[in-house]
Amino acid sequence: MFSLDNSPKAWFNQIYLNLGNFRGGLPHHYKVEFSFNHLVEETSVPYHIQFNLSEIFREFLIRELGLYQYQVKNPLELAPELRTERWQTLCDYLTNYYELTKATQVKVIRLLGSLCFHRAVLEYVPPISAVEISTDLDSAILAFLRSTSNSLSHDDQNLPYSIKELETIAQNAPVGSMVRMGAGLELIVESARIWKDLKGAEFWRSIVDREMQAILPSLDAFSEGLLMSVYYRGASFVPLLKKDKAQVVAEMDLCQAIAEGLNGETPEQQYIAHENQNIIMESRTKEALWLKDLDLAEERARKLIERGILEPRYRLELGEILIQRGKVEEAAQTYRSATRLGPPGTSVAWFMAGQCHQSLGELELAYDCYLACLQCDPLAISAVKRLGQIAPLLGDEQIASWSQLRLSQLQEEKEKMAASGSTFSSYVLKVPTSMKTA
Repeated sequence: MFSLDNSPKAWFNQIYLNLGNFRGGLPHHYKVEFSFNHLVEETSVPYHIQFNLSEIFREFLIRELGLYQYQVKNPLELAPELRTERWQTLCDYLTNYYELTKATQVKVIRLLGSLCFHRAVLEYVPPISAVEISTDLDSAILAFLRSTSNSLSHDDQNLPYSIKELETIAQNAPVGSMVRMGAGLELIVESARIWKDLKGAEFWRSIVDREMQAILPSLDAFSEGLLMSVYYRGASFVPLLKKDKAQVVAEMDLCQAIAEGLNGETPEQQYIAHENQNIIMESRTKEALWLKDLDLAEERARKLIERGILEPRYRLELGEILIQRGKVEEAAQTYRSATRLGPPGTSVAWFMAGQCHQSLGELELAYDCYLACLQCDPLAISAVKRLGQIAPLLGDEQIASWSQLRLSQLQEEKEKMAASGSTFSSYVLKVPTSMKTA
């Protein structure tokens, strides 16, 4: 009989399947654990793990494991025989959700979001009016959690997301609250990163600057340092849009210095400080790429892997940098190492490893990588195309014929989805420009 302990990926990610087996791991694992503990212990903190995973992570995880009995859209749908005591506890809260206090609802929704049940979040939390947001802090927090799940759900389908929800929160949440600050900071980033809107980013930075003066006196030393660090990372998008290299570096230097000076007193604070430092190093790696300093980018990417040896995303970033530096063989090894760590990104890692081997003329290795990519993600149209190129060269007419048929099916399905206004990023895997071929 299959046990979750039989597979390292299942064992490592069991907390997503039934809230069991937490023994550390990655920031998103800690996010689930901390959220569960705050719910059952009825405790609150002004800081949380920052990294968010979309619902696609759950889908890819279950697909890789083949554990389709855990593929549910709401924790209440999981079969009773598969539930742990902790999962049942969550179900009890959900069964009585509308009778809970707003403060407890916040904790339930935070846990749901950390488990990647974002569509369930949207069902439990309807749109919240500006009046409710302005008069009740818990309503403002629920609105912010809803906006996060809504944004991630749109990202999953490559659909544009309106920032009006965030604007309503940033303009109406109680002055001096972390949720008002969080919405403002998110609007700086969204205005710059998504819309390339310098005026919008400058506007929200000026709003956040004023909010900082209202909120800082109420914070303890740890919360203040964390907020200041997060602020400078978000605010640096303004000089980034202006292409002011000196100002970007200066603000990121300050951001990093504050983060490295954070001393957490509790295990939760210590881990949140560690995660924040990793996020900043990841941003600084991208900053080095923007500065076209590949030596510095590679150095920072390697530091990231040292700090987070279980994080596959860091290996994907290093792989991309190595490709730009012409170190294709090492990039292939780096991508292969990422495939062992599971989602998010397993299919991309296999595909990129295949691209590297193909560019090196190692067609059989590339062939194996593309097949592995499709095992993780059957919708990966890019891998099907590559198989269609390589199979005839290796004399595999059966796979060549299958590739043509499957490519036709996927293109037809993709067109149908596009006509309905939705797409999935797995149809065309995102790869570095330097590795794209005609």
